[in-house]
Amino acid sequence: MRVKDERDWIATSIASIRGIADEIVIVDNGSVDGTYEILQELAHAEKGFIKLWQKPNLYHAELSNFALEHTSFRWAFRWDGDMVAHTDGEHPIAELRARILGLNPHRYYLIYLRHINLSGDVFHQDPREMVHIEEYIHTFSEATRFIHPGRFEALKFPLYYKPLFWYEPYVFHVNIKSARRMLLRYFWEDWMELKDYIHYPILEDYAAAHIEKEFGTPLMEEAQKRCMGKVLQNHISFDAERFGPYPALLKPLMDQPPYRIQYQNGRISGRTEPGD
Repeated sequence: MRVKDERDWIATSIASIRGIADEIVIVDNGSVDGTYEILQELAHAEKGFIKLWQKPNLYHAELSNFALEHTSFRWAFRWDGDMVAHTDGEHPIAELRARILGLNPHRYYLIYLRHINLSGDVFHQDPREMVHIEEYIHTFSEATRFIHPGRFEALKFPLYYKPLFWYEPYVFHVNIKSARRMLLRYFWEDWMELKDYIHYPILEDYAAAHIEKEFGTPLMEEAQKRCMGKVLQNHISFDAERFGPYPALLKPLMDQPPYRIQYQNGRISGRTEPGD
Protein backbone atom coordinates (compact mmCIF):
# COMPACT_ATOMS: atom_id res chain seq x y z
CA MET A 1 0.00 0.00 0.00
CA ARG A 2 1.17 3.50 -0.92
CA VAL A 3 -0.96 6.05 0.90
CA LYS A 4 -1.32 9.78 1.42
CA ASP A 5 -4.17 11.53 3.22
CA GLU A 6 -6.66 8.65 3.33
CA ARG A 7 -7.96 9.22 6.87
CA ASP A 8 -11.60 8.70 5.93
CA TRP A 9 -11.21 5.16 4.56
CA ILE A 10 -7.84 3.73 5.62
CA ALA A 11 -8.99 1.71 8.65
CA THR A 12 -11.92 0.18 6.75
CA SER A 13 -9.69 -0.50 3.75
CA ILE A 14 -7.18 -2.44 5.83
CA ALA A 15 -9.90 -4.28 7.75
CA SER A 16 -11.35 -5.56 4.48
CA ILE A 17 -8.11 -7.37 3.50
CA ARG A 18 -6.87 -8.38 6.95
CA GLY A 19 -8.29 -11.88 6.53
CA ILE A 20 -6.58 -12.65 3.22
CA ALA A 21 -3.16 -10.98 3.55
CA ASP A 22 -0.04 -12.67 4.96
CA GLU A 23 1.46 -9.24 5.56
CA ILE A 24 0.56 -5.63 4.79
CA VAL A 25 3.40 -3.37 3.68
CA ILE A 26 2.46 0.31 3.90
CA VAL A 27 4.48 3.35 2.80
CA ASP A 28 3.04 6.73 3.75
CA ASN A 29 3.97 9.49 1.29
CA GLY A 30 3.65 12.41 3.72
CA SER A 31 0.09 12.44 5.01
CA VAL A 32 -0.99 15.59 6.88
CA ASP A 33 -4.57 14.60 7.75
CA GLY A 34 -3.90 12.05 10.49
CA THR A 35 -3.59 9.00 8.23
CA TYR A 36 -0.07 8.19 9.42
CA GLU A 37 -1.12 8.34 13.07
CA ILE A 38 -3.96 5.89 12.38
CA LEU A 39 -1.48 3.59 10.64
CA GLN A 40 0.94 3.82 13.56
CA GLU A 41 -1.80 2.62 15.93
CA LEU A 42 -2.72 -0.25 13.62
CA ALA A 43 0.91 -1.26 13.12
CA HIS A 44 1.54 -1.18 16.87
CA ALA A 45 -1.50 -3.38 17.50
CA GLU A 46 -0.41 -5.89 14.85
CA LYS A 47 3.38 -5.92 15.08
CA GLY A 48 5.02 -7.91 12.32
CA PHE A 49 1.83 -8.14 10.27
CA ILE A 50 1.65 -4.46 9.30
CA LYS A 51 5.01 -3.04 8.23
CA LEU A 52 4.98 0.75 8.11
CA TRP A 53 7.34 3.37 6.67
CA GLN A 54 7.03 7.10 6.06
CA LYS A 55 8.69 8.30 2.84
CA PRO A 56 7.44 11.80 1.94
CA ASN A 57 10.23 12.47 -0.55
CA LEU A 58 9.69 9.53 -2.88
CA TYR A 59 7.82 10.01 -6.16
CA HIS A 60 5.13 7.65 -7.37
CA ALA A 61 7.04 4.77 -9.01
CA GLU A 62 9.82 5.05 -6.43
CA LEU A 63 7.23 4.72 -3.70
CA SER A 64 5.72 1.62 -5.31
CA ASN A 65 9.12 0.00 -5.80
CA PHE A 66 10.12 0.71 -2.20
CA ALA A 67 6.97 -1.06 -1.00
CA LEU A 68 7.54 -3.91 -3.43
CA GLU A 69 11.12 -4.40 -2.25
CA HIS A 70 9.90 -4.89 1.31
CA THR A 71 7.36 -7.61 0.53
CA SER A 72 8.14 -11.17 1.64
CA PHE A 73 5.84 -13.47 -0.32
CA ARG A 74 5.40 -14.92 -3.81
CA TRP A 75 2.35 -12.80 -4.64
CA ALA A 76 2.19 -9.00 -4.47
CA PHE A 77 -1.20 -7.29 -4.37
CA ARG A 78 -1.04 -3.50 -4.80
CA TRP A 79 -3.80 -2.08 -2.63
CA ASP A 80 -4.92 1.54 -2.30
CA GLY A 81 -5.94 3.17 0.97
CA ASP A 82 -9.42 3.96 -0.39
CA MET A 83 -10.23 0.47 -1.68
CA VAL A 84 -12.69 -1.69 0.27
CA ALA A 85 -13.13 -5.38 -0.49
CA HIS A 86 -16.19 -7.57 -0.18
CA THR A 87 -15.78 -9.80 2.87
CA ASP A 88 -18.96 -11.80 2.22
CA GLY A 89 -21.59 -12.28 -0.46
CA GLU A 90 -21.16 -13.57 -4.00
CA HIS A 91 -17.59 -12.34 -4.55
CA PRO A 92 -15.72 -12.17 -1.23
CA ILE A 93 -12.04 -11.28 -1.28
CA ALA A 94 -11.27 -14.74 0.18
CA GLU A 95 -12.42 -16.22 -3.13
CA LEU A 96 -9.87 -14.06 -4.93
CA ARG A 97 -7.08 -15.36 -2.68
CA ALA A 98 -8.15 -18.96 -3.39
CA ARG A 99 -8.12 -18.33 -7.14
CA ILE A 100 -4.63 -16.83 -6.96
CA LEU A 101 -3.21 -19.67 -4.89
CA GLY A 102 -4.84 -22.17 -7.24
CA LEU A 103 -2.80 -20.98 -10.22
CA ASN A 104 0.16 -22.96 -11.55
CA PRO A 105 2.97 -22.37 -8.99
CA HIS A 106 5.60 -22.74 -11.72
CA ARG A 107 4.34 -19.85 -13.85
CA TYR A 108 4.46 -16.08 -13.47
CA TYR A 109 1.25 -14.07 -13.71
CA LEU A 110 0.02 -10.51 -13.99
CA ILE A 111 -3.61 -10.17 -12.93
CA TYR A 112 -5.74 -7.24 -14.06
CA LEU A 113 -8.46 -6.74 -11.48
CA ARG A 114 -11.72 -4.86 -12.03
CA HIS A 115 -13.21 -2.67 -9.35
CA ILE A 116 -16.32 -0.52 -8.91
CA ASN A 117 -15.75 3.22 -8.53
CA LEU A 118 -17.71 5.40 -6.13
CA SER A 119 -17.17 9.14 -6.51
CA GLY A 120 -18.34 12.32 -4.80
CA ASP A 121 -20.07 10.39 -2.03
CA VAL A 122 -20.93 6.75 -1.36
CA PHE A 123 -24.21 7.09 -3.27
CA HIS A 124 -22.82 8.37 -6.59
CA GLN A 125 -20.44 7.61 -9.45
CA ASP A 126 -18.64 9.55 -12.15
CA PRO A 127 -20.20 8.26 -15.40
CA ARG A 128 -16.84 8.60 -17.16
CA GLU A 129 -15.35 5.83 -15.01
CA MET A 130 -17.87 3.71 -13.18
CA VAL A 131 -15.54 0.71 -13.26
CA HIS A 132 -11.79 0.46 -13.65
CA ILE A 133 -9.36 -2.35 -14.41
CA GLU A 134 -5.66 -2.27 -13.64
CA GLU A 135 -2.73 -4.64 -13.04
CA TYR A 136 -3.11 -4.96 -9.28
CA ILE A 137 -1.69 -8.44 -8.65
CA HIS A 138 1.50 -10.11 -9.84
CA THR A 139 3.91 -12.89 -9.06
CA PHE A 140 6.91 -11.32 -7.37
CA SER A 141 10.27 -11.32 -9.15
CA GLU A 142 13.28 -9.02 -9.17
CA ALA A 143 12.65 -8.44 -12.88
CA THR A 144 9.30 -6.73 -12.28
CA ARG A 145 9.41 -3.00 -11.50
CA PHE A 146 7.16 0.04 -11.52
CA ILE A 147 8.04 2.74 -14.04
CA HIS A 148 6.64 6.20 -14.80
CA PRO A 149 6.52 6.54 -18.60
CA GLY A 150 3.79 9.21 -18.90
CA ARG A 151 0.75 10.42 -16.98
CA PHE A 152 0.58 7.28 -14.87
CA GLU A 153 2.89 4.72 -13.39
CA ALA A 154 2.93 1.24 -14.92
CA LEU A 155 4.24 -2.18 -14.04
CA LYS A 156 7.04 -3.34 -16.34
CA PHE A 157 7.24 -7.10 -16.44
CA PRO A 158 9.08 -9.75 -18.50
CA LEU A 159 7.40 -11.36 -21.50
CA TYR A 160 7.17 -14.71 -19.75
CA TYR A 161 4.48 -13.31 -17.44
CA LYS A 162 0.98 -14.45 -18.37
CA PRO A 163 -1.68 -11.70 -18.17
CA LEU A 164 -5.06 -12.62 -16.71
CA PHE A 165 -8.17 -10.44 -16.67
CA TRP A 166 -10.58 -11.05 -13.80
CA TYR A 167 -13.78 -9.02 -13.96
CA GLU A 168 -15.62 -10.19 -10.83
CA PRO A 169 -16.36 -7.21 -8.52
CA TYR A 170 -14.31 -8.17 -5.48
CA VAL A 171 -13.42 -4.56 -4.68
CA PHE A 172 -14.97 -1.09 -4.48
CA HIS A 173 -12.78 1.97 -5.01
CA VAL A 174 -14.13 4.61 -2.62
CA ASN A 175 -12.78 7.55 -4.59
CA ILE A 176 -14.37 10.08 -2.24
CA LYS A 177 -12.03 12.85 -1.12
CA SER A 178 -12.06 16.11 0.76
CA ALA A 179 -12.47 19.33 -1.24
CA ARG A 180 -8.72 19.90 -0.90
CA ARG A 181 -7.93 16.45 -2.27
CA MET A 182 -10.40 16.90 -5.11
CA LEU A 183 -8.63 20.10 -6.14
CA LEU A 184 -5.23 18.41 -6.02
CA ARG A 185 -6.54 15.40 -7.94
CA TYR A 186 -7.80 17.76 -10.65
CA PHE A 187 -4.17 18.71 -11.41
CA TRP A 188 -2.54 15.39 -10.59
CA GLU A 189 -2.35 13.86 -14.07
CA ASP A 190 -0.83 17.01 -15.61
CA TRP A 191 1.77 17.20 -12.82
CA MET A 192 2.58 13.51 -13.24
CA GLU A 193 3.10 13.89 -16.98
CA LEU A 194 5.17 17.09 -16.69
CA LYS A 195 7.68 15.61 -14.20
CA ASP A 196 9.13 19.08 -13.57
CA TYR A 197 10.26 18.47 -10.01
CA ILE A 198 12.55 21.51 -10.07
CA HIS A 199 9.72 24.03 -10.37
CA TYR A 200 7.01 21.85 -8.84
CA PRO A 201 8.57 19.42 -6.33
CA ILE A 202 5.17 18.40 -5.02
CA LEU A 203 1.65 18.38 -6.42
CA GLU A 204 0.60 21.19 -4.10
CA ASP A 205 3.16 23.49 -5.78
CA TYR A 206 1.75 22.75 -9.23
CA ALA A 207 -1.84 23.27 -8.09
CA ALA A 208 -1.03 26.60 -6.41
CA ALA A 209 0.61 27.85 -9.62
CA HIS A 210 -2.36 26.92 -11.83
CA ILE A 211 -5.54 27.44 -9.83
CA GLU A 212 -6.08 31.05 -10.89
CA LYS A 213 -5.87 30.23 -14.60
CA GLU A 214 -8.14 27.20 -14.20
CA PHE A 215 -10.68 28.49 -11.65
CA GLY A 216 -10.37 32.29 -11.78
CA THR A 217 -9.12 32.74 -8.22
CA PRO A 218 -5.74 32.49 -6.44
CA LEU A 219 -7.46 31.51 -3.20
CA MET A 220 -7.27 27.79 -2.42
CA GLU A 221 -10.57 27.57 -0.52
CA GLU A 222 -12.53 29.32 -3.25
CA ALA A 223 -10.79 27.23 -5.92
CA GLN A 224 -11.80 24.09 -4.01
CA LYS A 225 -15.48 25.10 -4.14
CA ARG A 226 -15.35 25.89 -7.86
CA CYS A 227 -13.47 22.67 -8.59
CA MET A 228 -16.02 20.63 -6.69
CA GLY A 229 -18.87 22.22 -8.61
CA LYS A 230 -17.17 21.44 -11.90
CA VAL A 231 -16.21 17.86 -11.04
CA LEU A 232 -19.50 16.81 -9.44
CA GLN A 233 -21.98 18.34 -11.87
CA ASN A 234 -22.40 15.23 -14.05
CA HIS A 235 -22.31 12.56 -11.33
CA ILE A 236 -25.04 9.91 -11.34
CA SER A 237 -26.60 7.72 -8.66
CA PHE A 238 -24.95 4.38 -7.91
CA ASP A 239 -26.87 1.50 -9.48
CA ALA A 240 -26.79 -1.52 -7.15
CA GLU A 241 -28.74 -3.66 -9.64
CA ARG A 242 -25.97 -3.15 -12.18
CA PHE A 243 -22.90 -3.25 -9.93
CA GLY A 244 -24.04 -5.33 -6.98
CA PRO A 245 -24.31 -4.57 -3.27
CA TYR A 246 -21.94 -2.44 -1.24
CA PRO A 247 -19.15 -4.19 0.70
CA ALA A 248 -20.37 -5.12 4.18
CA LEU A 249 -17.67 -3.05 5.91
CA LEU A 250 -18.75 0.05 3.98
CA LYS A 251 -22.41 -0.12 5.01
CA PRO A 252 -21.97 1.16 8.61
CA LEU A 253 -20.31 4.30 7.21
CA MET A 254 -23.34 5.03 5.05
CA ASP A 255 -25.68 5.93 7.91
CA GLN A 256 -23.76 9.14 8.59
CA PRO A 257 -21.47 9.58 5.57
CA PRO A 258 -18.73 12.20 5.93
CA TYR A 259 -19.61 13.58 2.48
CA ARG A 260 -23.04 13.92 0.88
CA ILE A 261 -23.88 15.36 -2.54
CA GLN A 262 -26.73 17.87 -2.40
CA TYR A 263 -29.39 18.69 -4.98
CA GLN A 264 -31.38 21.81 -5.82
CA ASN A 265 -34.18 21.79 -8.39
CA GLY A 266 -33.13 18.32 -9.50
CA ARG A 267 -29.52 19.25 -10.17
CA ILE A 268 -26.37 18.75 -8.12
CA SER A 269 -25.69 21.97 -6.26
CA GLY A 270 -22.80 21.04 -3.99
CA ARG A 271 -21.69 18.69 -1.25
CA THR A 272 -21.60 18.65 2.52
CA GLU A 273 -18.18 18.27 4.10
CA PRO A 274 -17.26 16.77 7.49
CA GLY A 275 -18.29 19.23 10.18
CA ASP A 276 -20.95 20.99 8.08
